[in-house]
Amino acid sequence: MSTWHQDQRPVQLFHKTDWTVVIDPPNQMMALYRTSTKQLAEVYLRGLKANNPGAALHSYILKPEA
Repeated sequence: MSTWHQDQRPVQLFHKTDWTVVIDPPNQMMALYRTSTKQLAEVYLRGLKANNPGAALHSYILKPEA
């Protein structure tokens, strides 16, 4: 869940050309990780699950808009 401050200036989550990993744990700051390939996004998400399972529960991958 995004913080109140983040909600005041919303950010478009997806990108035109990059894959986006969204990490959005409840009552904490939302974070984005962008990469050029789906494989790198999946590797990042697997690493997140291994190192921080709580945050990984609230994480997902968005494909590029184009």
